[in-house]
Amino acid sequence: MQLNVMNQNIETVARQRNVLLVLCALSLASLILVSLKLLSVSEKTILVPGLHQEAWTTDKKVSSSYLEENTAMYLPLLLDLDTTSIAWKRDRVLAHVATTDPEALKVLSGYFANAKEQYEHFALSTHFALKKLETDAAALTVRAFGQLISRYGNRGFESEPVIYSLSFEWVAGRLLLKEFVKLSKEEAENE
Repeated sequence: MQLNVMNQNIETVARQRNVLLVLCALSLASLILVSLKLLSVSEKTILVPGLHQEAWTTDKKVSSSYLEENTAMYLPLLLDLDTTSIAWKRDRVLAHVATTDPEALKVLSGYFANAKEQYEHFALSTHFALKKLETDAAALTVRAFGQLISRYGNRGFESEPVIYSLSFEWVAGRLLLKEFVKLSKEEAENE
């Protein structure tokens, strides 16, 4: 009788062991599959640093706050220049220019080439103090109002109120710079 009970206990323990081994094998297989999936994923998430308000994107639209944050990122790259930083800032900006319009790339490249020549000739450095942004989320455009401060080496500085217009293009889930122009007061009033 004791031998019968002992055999039943051994069979019960053996079944429990087999179930445990099967569960461990399934867990290990699941872990390996999830690890392989994570290694094969190549997804980029780009966040603008310092978001102060809710920003959202959809297939064709972005929120005004998203436009504002991107503009705040681009303006120092485009306007806070000196002779030592132009090439580096040009490379950063041109990496995020819409390539659907070759003219946009050409105009921005020309802007930096002209800036490099002028900044070296006059020992010039500039800083843009942003005061206000007006966004049009439907058209993906932003108008930036501020003060452009230009320093001419040790010879002095000039400060003038300026308005810049930036237009963007939404391409494959990325907001790319399309156009950057300085507006005259008349142009700003007509828009």
